Amino acid sequence: MEEDGEIEFSVRYPFTQTAKRVIQDQNIQLSDRVVELAVGRLKNAVQGKKPSKSTAIHKSQKIEEIGSYAAARMLTGYMRNNYVTERFAVYESKRARNYLESEKQEWVETVANEFGITSKEKESIFEIPLPVYLNYSPRSIEYRLINRKIDKGFVPVKKEERRRLIEEAVRKHVLHTPIVKNPTSSIRKAASILRSSFTKVTYGKRISLPRENPPCIQKLLESVKKHENLPHSARWFLAVYLINKGMSNESLVALFSNFPDYSPKTTKYQVEHARKRGYTVPSCSTVLTHGLCVSNCNVGTPSNWGRKRGKKK
Repeated sequence: MEEDGEIEFSVRYPFTQTAKRVIQDQNIQLSDRVVELAVGRLKNAVQGKKPSKSTAIHKSQKIEEIGSYAAARMLTGYMRNNYVTERFAVYESKRARNYLESEKQEWVETVANEFGITSKEKESIFEIPLPVYLNYSPRSIEYRLINRKIDKGFVPVKKEERRRLIEEAVRKHVLHTPIVKNPTSSIRKAASILRSSFTKVTYGKRISLPRENPPCIQKLLESVKKHENLPHSARWFLAVYLINKGMSNESLVALFSNFPDYSPKTTKYQVEHARKRGYTVPSCSTVLTHGLCVSNCNVGTPSNWGRKRGKKK
């Protein structure tokens, strides 16, 4: 890959070894402009903005953009805010996915190989080694092995599913940010600015939750408080349960704003849709099927939790 190609590749995929090499070869420094771009990158991530492709034209602009990713990583490593790091990881993984959708195959393979997602292609079906698949498969129910075929240690996936695996690999990579203890003064200053701007977004809303909840619901609520991602099935289950407990749409949307990939428009639509459809709380057997059961309560359905416990007492 020639120099211009390496720089363009690194703008699109700044988490790769190629990008690290470009940073060294081009001697990219933490200039005021690079740190400014890094701050903007993190703000976009926390505010839930949709990742957009680079508009950099000149070489100098592209180099600054590559450096901004590295600076953003330094900021998250110094701030050690799980919520910010989670949002940043989701943002960067979706940004990479945007490029992968229309990327030339050579570069797709380069990104895939970065995470060991090697595969054999047969008639538009990619065979992924089982350990790799397990490491990067999303937590959605359709990716569980029980719903997959395994052929001699390989898991067949479609082209679109392979891109989803790469996206998840990027998210996990960005999520594991090295701790930065003694950054430069520019990083310290930027971190201070970010903390003050994130306060309203991250911690600004108080939500009244039901006092007593079954273990499966309580575990999901704890994940929400930690700003952890949850699969669609878990979010749907939690929403239906809380709707049936009388929680308002506004409070539900506020609760779900704690998710790293929170989208106000999408969340509001899904919550309103769930309420209009009048879904009832699923049975414990259904909860178990989705892998969300954490205790053998014997209450039949989570909605019986309070009543059943009262009788036992």
